[in-house]
Amino acid sequence: MNEHRGLRASGWPGVVVLALGIFAMVTVEELPIGVLTLISDDLGASEGAVGLGVTLAGAVAGVMGLSTSLAIGTLDRRVVLFTALLVVAAATTASGMATNVAVYLVARLCAGLGIGVFWALIAIVASRIVAHERAALATTVAFAGASGATILGVPIGTWLGTTWTWHVAFYALAAFCFVIAVALWFLVPSVLVDEKFTTDGYRRAWSIGPVRLALLVTAVLVVAQFCAYTYASPALQEFAHVSPAGVGAMLLVMGITGLFGNVGSAPIMRRRPMLAMLLVTCGMTAGIAGLMLSGTPAVAAPAMGVWGLFGGAMAVVLQHWVLTSAGPYAEPAAALDSGIFNFAIAGGAALGAFVLDVSNIHTVFVVAIVGTLTATAMVLAYRRRVTA
Repeated sequence: MNEHRGLRASGWPGVVVLALGIFAMVTVEELPIGVLTLISDDLGASEGAVGLGVTLAGAVAGVMGLSTSLAIGTLDRRVVLFTALLVVAAATTASGMATNVAVYLVARLCAGLGIGVFWALIAIVASRIVAHERAALATTVAFAGASGATILGVPIGTWLGTTWTWHVAFYALAAFCFVIAVALWFLVPSVLVDEKFTTDGYRRAWSIGPVRLALLVTAVLVVAQFCAYTYASPALQEFAHVSPAGVGAMLLVMGITGLFGNVGSAPIMRRRPMLAMLLVTCGMTAGIAGLMLSGTPAVAAPAMGVWGLFGGAMAVVLQHWVLTSAGPYAEPAAALDSGIFNFAIAGGAALGAFVLDVSNIHTVFVVAIVGTLTATAMVLAYRRRVTA
């Protein structure tokens, strides 16, 4: 794919705006996790039904992640990102205005449209608005916004929801999306495309054995993560007797350690990627099990820290495995990874909702642990095969 890069000195402010944009997108996608019980009580719906708001947004984002480049053809990527932010701002406003769960879920579905588009294009735009030799750094900076959302976005949204109402949290986030859209329009250069994206790259990337396995591990591990994480709020209240007002602080602990995991995984990931992957799966298992068995906030806090530390490294370690295995098909492999990741978020939230409705929060976490252990077994089997 040939791009008109239009490189200019102001490219780095645009990269910062893209980081703030993905910060907003991840916060929108995950905000219901922190205020789930508040929405459930206010709308008179079950926690499982409200949790479907994460499922719908993730599922639609997954579809859009895979199809955006095919659908938009040669449109200016800046215009598409600007439109995506406006769509998410409108949908998040509608979510906050919802008076019943049906309206809330439709609004969340619409939010997923913009989220998926933004995820699909952020890497290519970030890498093309700076000099070629700085493209990798630009992409890293842009995606740092995703980690920032877990560290600050969701905890701040949870705090707004518990201090005022969950509606206020959604309105504030919608306003933030609108501000970022305006900033993006003025600070991100145009990114034009000469050639249309085709499906052949997907087929070739999927045909590579290690890429295919990495994507399957991604699906299993992310489903397990979001089966549990979507219901972190009721889990903290049930397992550790944390008050609704204290949930935000616990998510902040998880987010802070997640940043350390994200940054700290790089050295071992480059030298021994499969060891890094095993540490992630085993560490996530320990953190999820630790929370389930915690009993008190004092024990839950370090369990959330462990879960956050290794869960924070999950996405970057998985993506490294996919991209380093893909060779010349790194771009379509990255698109597959983005789509599968978002589908798995949706699948995990849906699985958790189903289990919660038919059983209880304890069973939800047992199912999640089975998932992380399954991913561990898959990585171990692959590691033995490549080192034999």
